[in-house]
Amino acid sequence: MIRRGARGLFGMLAILFVFGWQPARAEVKQILIASREPWLNGRSLGPAGAYEKLQGRVVYAIDPKDAANLKIADVALAPRNADGMVEFSSDFVVLRPADPAKARPSVFLEILNRGRTQASGSFFSTTGTPFNVESLEALNLSDAFLFAQGFTVAWVGWQFNLPEGSIRLTAPIAAVSSVVRDEILLTGGPPRSYALLNSYCATDALQPNATLTMKERFNDQGAILPRAAWSFAREEDGKTIPDACAVQLTGGFKPGLLYEAVYTGAPPPVAGLGLSAIRDFISYLKYGGVDSALREHPETQKYVLGYGYSQSARLLRQYLYQGFTADERGRQTFDAMFVASGGAGRGSFNHRYAVPGQAGNSVLSDLQPVDLFPFTDGDEFDPVTGKRDGLLREARRSKTIPKIFYTYSSTEFWARVGSLAYTNVDGSGELPLDANARLYFFPGTPHSRAPFPPGTQILFARRSFANPANFASAGWAFRALLLDLEAWTAKGQEPPASVYPHLGRELVARENVKFPSVPGMDFPASMPQNWRMDFGQDFLSKGVITIQPPKLGPAYTVLVPQVDADGNDLGGIELPFRAVPLGTYTGWNYELPRLESLHYLAGLIGSFQAFPLTKEQRAAARDPRASIEERYKGREDYLARIHAAALKLVERKFLRPEDIPGVEKESAVYWDALTSSVGSVGPSRR
Repeated sequence: MIRRGARGLFGMLAILFVFGWQPARAEVKQILIASREPWLNGRSLGPAGAYEKLQGRVVYAIDPKDAANLKIADVALAPRNADGMVEFSSDFVVLRPADPAKARPSVFLEILNRGRTQASGSFFSTTGTPFNVESLEALNLSDAFLFAQGFTVAWVGWQFNLPEGSIRLTAPIAAVSSVVRDEILLTGGPPRSYALLNSYCATDALQPNATLTMKERFNDQGAILPRAAWSFAREEDGKTIPDACAVQLTGGFKPGLLYEAVYTGAPPPVAGLGLSAIRDFISYLKYGGVDSALREHPETQKYVLGYGYSQSARLLRQYLYQGFTADERGRQTFDAMFVASGGAGRGSFNHRYAVPGQAGNSVLSDLQPVDLFPFTDGDEFDPVTGKRDGLLREARRSKTIPKIFYTYSSTEFWARVGSLAYTNVDGSGELPLDANARLYFFPGTPHSRAPFPPGTQILFARRSFANPANFASAGWAFRALLLDLEAWTAKGQEPPASVYPHLGRELVARENVKFPSVPGMDFPASMPQNWRMDFGQDFLSKGVITIQPPKLGPAYTVLVPQVDADGNDLGGIELPFRAVPLGTYTGWNYELPRLESLHYLAGLIGSFQAFPLTKEQRAAARDPRASIEERYKGREDYLARIHAAALKLVERKFLRPEDIPGVEKESAVYWDALTSSVGSVGPSRR
């Protein structure tokens, strides 16, 4: 005989069995909307009409014991509320059509890079200063493609180390202190007596066991400087002031040498909560939760497409690798990802003492946990370490692999270990991309686009280069690809096949590149290296670094595109500027002064060298490349060929027909400037 209480218990268990056990969760605890108003004074932005802007904060509360959260480094050491949950918050901005009937069913969620958008210049255009999400009302849109298409556009804070007023993450502090390593590198100028630490302050200014090492190369053992020769201090009004956030060296830090300080750091924020903030914000947009205006029109948020460029793209790769594609309930978060110029790496995003912003040896971030194995979508094996792993292993296990577009500029091969995304670690064979992924290479484009007309000085970066900087861009193609990606996601329409250089003729070792002898343009004698790095046994399992600097194993084999007779890359999607060239476009350059001992080139800046204007100029310069007058009959002939090249891209779904006039207008500007003053953009005077 079953008593009433027991019968009630069995009844409840039966209900739970039928409908599924749903433990108490509060991933998004609260949506605090600070403002909701017409955007740009209600100006119509095209077929989708006017937009409205919602801005505020998201308050999260996650269970640190939940299996989905155990991958967040040090989450167990974060303070907890009365319910045993870890609370944190982040800023958000959402732009959406004021009339939901005119909206697409898709959210374009951009991963901000250091608090700033990089969608400007590709998916919309602005005039004046670069676009800051926190000052949207000052935005002067000269092109509104993304908004005219009716996308809901969203940003959410994920990065903790940004100033107040940025779209950022506010993360709790972990109750722990352990080893930190910080690099100090002066690229030019006179010696400097002290330098601020780039990442974390020391626990105190004494630290007798801290070390400072000086070396010339990333993979040198270096020389440990006497402890009495340096201190945690700064200079102020001619006096030495103890400072746990700065290092002072007797005689000063010398330019071109690399210094590494290793010390015990102050308690760090739980950086990995930025990944869960993105995860849970997407989950809220798609599936709901607490009541808020963000969920008024769920039909416009059916699909979420993530976009990230550069560091933000590497964050998306980290997101994929650590399985944040599934929320706490196993539901898929991103439906699609546009991973632009991330190369084959990930980043310093989810470990103790993480430093978003560090990007590897190619940009002088010394031996940081950035470009790490595994690199490929599927499982790969490293015979040196004996490890087997894959970028999408966790997403595959949870059946939450999104549709993915990877895009490369030329620089990704030179500075972001790009070839490792589809070759084995010794470069002897190719490995397949996932069936849900495509890779598109845009030859001749640099990672960081320089202003036009090209020059050897970039004022906004305050840097000088050996060659005029590359101004090319794949922005026009990105628009078509975004629509291709959405059609693949929402309608199942197959996108263009991958296009990238393959082993053999198109993808080779640097020393096998047949670069022509272009006057004044030195082909790189070396390129940035990436080694196997051992940060200690707790790094992979817990996100805790115990070995600083890391133990180095053999370098990985990184390959680059072969070139044609002009020095332009082979094996990719030839945009009109590349199909109908006016010069040589590369993904590499040399920053001045050169730091050759570090195998440093120019970080993420490319080169451009215009063709000689006439046959006579070519002969006088002994330039092996045909002159502009030998290639084209004149301006009309050049623009006709640009038009034909654009039409071919439209047929292949790499360009929208509506964007052909913009491509032609841009090309005309290039022709007019380069044919009227070729000498000003020819070989540099060094």
